[in-house]
Amino acid sequence: EGIAPINLVVEHELHRATPGGTGGVKTIGNYAAVLKAQSAAKAKGYSDVLYLDCVHKRYLEEVSSCNIFVVKGNVISTPAIKGTILPGITRKSIIDVAQSQGFQVEERLVTVEELLDADEVFCTGTAVVVSPVGSITYLGKR
Repeated sequence: EGIAPINLVVEHELHRATPGGTGGVKTIGNYAAVLKAQSAAKAKGYSDVLYLDCVHKRYLEEVSSCNIFVVKGNVISTPAIKGTILPGITRKSIIDVAQSQGFQVEERLVTVEELLDADEVFCTGTAVVVSPVGSITYLGKR
């Protein structure tokens, strides 16, 4: 969608990746896993889907094919790379630039509640570069 803000829906039942799987490796199978939820979301007018972890169903993972960042004050948080998150050069570049500009960057578990309380949210990825998030819908609430 270019530089237009994207509208995300949080998926809490279907999962993009699981521990012990290939979620942290660039493989075609990682993209196939998102097609069902992504098609349903787009049919409802959303730009894309934000997935939660499959164990606790409360920690952010990824948007279908990109990383997510949550900004609160001077702190930028993003899920840590622990086997289910794809590492990426755009993700790494954002972290490096943010730190050089004085932001505190945390790679850690980020809850959906923190996401909903954020000052700003954006996504990064090789194909999406940096995309601003305009809205997030979780459990029917935008």
